[in-house]
Amino acid sequence: MPSPDLSVQLAPRHPNGLLLRNPVMVAAGTFGRDGYGAGLPPGLDLQGLGAVIAKSTTPRPRAGNPTPRIVHGQGWMLNSIGLQNPGIDAVLRDYPAVWTAWRVPVVLSLAAERTEDFEAMAAMAGRAPGIAALELNVSCPNVEGGLEFGQSPELTEQVTRAVRGAAPLPVIVKLSPNVTDIVAMARAAVRGGADALTIANTLMGMAIDPAAGTPTLGAATGGVSGPGLKPVTLSMVYRVYRAVEVPIIGVGGIGTASDAIEYLLAGAQAVQIGTANLANPRAPLEVLAGLRRYLTRHGLASLTEVVGGAHGQGAHREAVVPRA
Repeated sequence: MPSPDLSVQLAPRHPNGLLLRNPVMVAAGTFGRDGYGAGLPPGLDLQGLGAVIAKSTTPRPRAGNPTPRIVHGQGWMLNSIGLQNPGIDAVLRDYPAVWTAWRVPVVLSLAAERTEDFEAMAAMAGRAPGIAALELNVSCPNVEGGLEFGQSPELTEQVTRAVRGAAPLPVIVKLSPNVTDIVAMARAAVRGGADALTIANTLMGMAIDPAAGTPTLGAATGGVSGPGLKPVTLSMVYRVYRAVEVPIIGVGGIGTASDAIEYLLAGAQAVQIGTANLANPRAPLEVLAGLRRYLTRHGLASLTEVVGGAHGQGAHREAVVPRA
């Protein structure tokens, strides 16, 4: 039997497209020691993955939040890194020449507190080599102002439209789970011109040290990720799939091929591996191998035969919003 077709087009309506050889992506902030691909373990070859998301980059350098920045619990992790990064100028000076030589597409994540800054960074990135697409982080829960865009449909649509007009690259919008209506946020991003949606970022949370009687994280609160996040974001993927027509990238608690398959059945066309990378940098490769075995074992010729399967044949989809 021929090998199954794992390819996925994440920007079918964009002139440049975003064709991935498979649906497995490395989530922003977990790609190498610096988040941009440096310091990967020797012998680890991630070039066969679908794509990697470079760390969220801001208009100016950020030192990040006070320590401690990470705390682990049973089935979850809290992080409050605070978008530590060298700023857009340094990133575009130091990394695109390296990325250009890679076989795996690199998507640059952008984060800002003003639409004008998102727009300016997108224009700069659009002129740089080695960047296949942009992911807009409008949903970071552990920086001041980080959730302002992600909790407002109007601002989400506004910033998406601005970036869409500023750069000739496909635009992916990373939504926040810290909202009452994820479908409204998804529709707003699509109205603004999003080519794809990433669902979702981390949930707002905290931990307290009982002995000290104080918050465990230096910034008090942070973002919840890991297996505990999966049921939340999986349900959001399921709901958004029925409401919009753009591709969905599922992320949240994925550590095995079984996790990834659940997201695909819910309606995601691709998945991102995040927290699992910190414990096992080979996790994305293991998920990819497991997906290939799953399709082969079930006699499926392509990934499209899996996507949305949990909705059943002929399942009703809500009135979908047209893309700008």
